[in-house]
Amino acid sequence: MKNLFFASTIFVALIIVLTRQANAQFVVSGSLGITTTADKIDGDKQWNSASFEVCPSVGYVFGDWEFGAMFEYTRSKTTLSVGDKRTETESAYAVGPYANYCFANVGKFFFSVEATSLFCFADDEHTVHLQLLPLATYEINDRWDVDVYSDVLSLNYLWTKTDSDKHTNGKFDFLANNGQLFGVAFTYKF
Repeated sequence: MKNLFFASTIFVALIIVLTRQANAQFVVSGSLGITTTADKIDGDKQWNSASFEVCPSVGYVFGDWEFGAMFEYTRSKTTLSVGDKRTETESAYAVGPYANYCFANVGKFFFSVEATSLFCFADDEHTVHLQLLPLATYEINDRWDVDVYSDVLSLNYLWTKTDSDKHTNGKFDFLANNGQLFGVAFTYKF
C-alpha cells in the first residue's frame, strides 16, 4: 500500500510541474451524496443501510484533458433486522489520482470519460478501486460547471484486503457499481 501511495504522490507532483510549463486552468470540484438501500425477503426487511459521502477534488485542465487528485469520505450505518438485530457504523477514506478526457461537445454540453484510481481505507480493510466512468458536463458560465455521472455505465475493478481474517478478494464488474444510478458534482475554474 505504501508503494501505491508513493506512486500517487509522484503522479500529482508530475501534474503540478507540467502545469507550470503549459497554459493550464486550475479547477476545484466536489460532490455530496446520500444513499439508502434495503433488502427484503418475502416482504420481511433483512437489513437497511444509509450512507453519506463527500468527495472534493483538485486538478488542472489542459485542452481536452483534466488531471488531478481526489479525496473521498464515506460514513455508513447498517441495521440488521434478523438474527442478533445489531447496528454497524463504518467510516472510510479514499485518496487517489484521476484523469478526464473530453471527447465531444455540443454548445455548452461536454461529454467525457474519467479514469480514477482510489486507495481506500476502512475500519479493517484496504481497497484499491479502479474505475472508468462516463460524464456529461453543462457549462453554467466561464467559472462554474455541473457534472452528471452514472455508475450504471461504469467499468470497475475492486481489490479488497481484510485485516481481521487476512482475506484478499478481487472483483471486476461492468455496467453496475454500488447501485448508484447517477450523481451530481460542481466544478469551479480559476
